[in-house]
Amino acid sequence: MNVDNEFQTTCAVCRHQRRGCEENCVYAMYFPAERAEDFENVHALFGINTAMKIISSVEEKDRFTTAETLFLEAKLRKQNPVHGPVEEEMRLQEQIEKAKNELEKVRRQIMHFQQNKGS
Repeated sequence: MNVDNEFQTTCAVCRHQRRGCEENCVYAMYFPAERAEDFENVHALFGINTAMKIISSVEEKDRFTTAETLFLEAKLRKQNPVHGPVEEEMRLQEQIEKAKNELEKVRRQIMHFQQNKGS
């Protein structure tokens, strides 16, 4: 195998450890080579052992979603070390409330127009 080709297919964990991936590397499924930057964020926040414990603690069908959640949480924590994902959650909750209020306003307008349609 070509060394350059091997490095390109090495998962983010093995690349970080400066070694080649074994054929059935347990990290490759969750930390592929193209997600190296995301892995570095996860590694900085959780460490690889904790991240893998988190992934292993959920049912197999939920492991990819769990890895994506770790990527997102680590990215948000890197962007905002103080509030991290909590700030994003608060921002999204505010958007939801605004949308609910706007929807209620539109519903009232529709009811008003429907009542006045018969007049």
